[in-house]
Amino acid sequence: MQSDRTDVLIVGAGLAGLSSAMFLGLHGVHSVVVERRRSTSTLPKARGQNPITMEALRVAGVAEAIHAAIPPGRPNITSVVSESMTGRVIHDHVANRPDFSRFSPERPGMASQAKTERAFAARARELGADIRFETSCESFEQDADGVQVVLRSLAADRLYRVSARYVIAADGIRGTLARKLGIGTHGHGLLTTATAVRFRADLSKIAGDSAMVVHYIQNPGLPDGAGVLVSTDYRNEWVANMSADPERDEAGTAEIIRTMVGLPDLDFEVLDSITYDYAHRIADRFREGRVFLVGDAAHVMPPTGGQGGNAAVQDGYYLGWKLAAVVQGRAGPELLDSHDAERRPYTEVVCTWQAANLAERRNMPGLGERVGKPMDHATMMFGYASLEGAFVPDGSGEVREFENPATPSGRPGARVPYAELPGIEGPLQPRKLLGPYFMVFTAARNGVAAAESAAKDFGLALKAYRVASVQPLGAEPEGTVLVRPDGVVAWRGADPADLEPALRTVLCR
Repeated sequence: MQSDRTDVLIVGAGLAGLSSAMFLGLHGVHSVVVERRRSTSTLPKARGQNPITMEALRVAGVAEAIHAAIPPGRPNITSVVSESMTGRVIHDHVANRPDFSRFSPERPGMASQAKTERAFAARARELGADIRFETSCESFEQDADGVQVVLRSLAADRLYRVSARYVIAADGIRGTLARKLGIGTHGHGLLTTATAVRFRADLSKIAGDSAMVVHYIQNPGLPDGAGVLVSTDYRNEWVANMSADPERDEAGTAEIIRTMVGLPDLDFEVLDSITYDYAHRIADRFREGRVFLVGDAAHVMPPTGGQGGNAAVQDGYYLGWKLAAVVQGRAGPELLDSHDAERRPYTEVVCTWQAANLAERRNMPGLGERVGKPMDHATMMFGYASLEGAFVPDGSGEVREFENPATPSGRPGARVPYAELPGIEGPLQPRKLLGPYFMVFTAARNGVAAAESAAKDFGLALKAYRVASVQPLGAEPEGTVLVRPDGVVAWRGADPADLEPALRTVLCR
């Protein structure tokens, strides 16, 4: 049997798998990506990229490609709860959304999953990824030295083996790798089953001209009293999401669509449909030995709120630099334990936030009683601060998993605040300087030299900036702040001589 070798094998070429390949490549590690499908997604799935995702994609060099993939229309989002597209608006999500520009320099994206996957695949290939479609993972075995994976070329019906140092399981909701690893799941399980009907109709006179339109319909004339209308990448093409019913005929579907739109004589053409489950399910752990779970293989959530695709992309972003550092010998393998420690608590909250949105937007009081009210949107997105992981705690005050992003602590484990520093040669904003490298901001006279010396000792890519004060980052004015390649604060302190032991701790060296 033919045998190949790679540092990292990624199973699945969806958002999570391609993001992982892209960020590994950005840090100099080439991966092999295998995918059963013949191509990236062609279906109207997840849409939209939150500012944190756009920060990551700016680092990866694909932010402009994502912004260019905006659907037809004005670059705005319409997202409301309404009685129908032509009926009374019950709640306007955009009008009541916090001002995200206070927390990030990036504006949200509106690209569909189909266009995002294509952009990711192109960039991952540019960075050295080998993407193999029509290839399935048949079996695998791991030991202390690596993972032996048997793959099948579906086109040639040929088996071959790949020896990988690590495997990323990005095989989605229906994937089997987590189960084969003995990883269980927890959560609220199946929430509801829905049918998405894609149809063509000219709704321009009633839908407005926003590039992205979502109506969460609450109407007693609908099955279960609720449904969703969503725009797609194409003008006059829509998706109607309704409760599933295997007995429903074409006339019943047509009546539901007309009720959702609010036009009893609407003329439209059904293009296709798909039925799927809304679920709330989180893997009990995101790592087993040399295999890591990302995306829907790790966490399944309903689509209400648009964070599922974002969480998948961010999984690759936060894992990529760590795995690359270990593969390249710049970090100890224990660094990889932080993937579970940092990502799982956050995605637990995101999954529940999405379920709470589902309960409110589809008027499901039983589910609402189980999951509670949605957390404040800005806090959920920007306020997470890991309680443990790849950083050096500094014992500063009360440690909370979520904090008010309007008053960020800047503590190790949290996002480096979106704040302006008085740089020696002009103002600096750390979140605009993110890249595939560590950063140091220091007001100490010898801080830059200490940072560059430590980076040389560890063979790290690092950029050091001298500033007049680091107080805007929540640190002592004359102090020093170390920021990871993913924009998370790794350490802060008074003496830049402590940078070397801090990096040793973060990198598990």
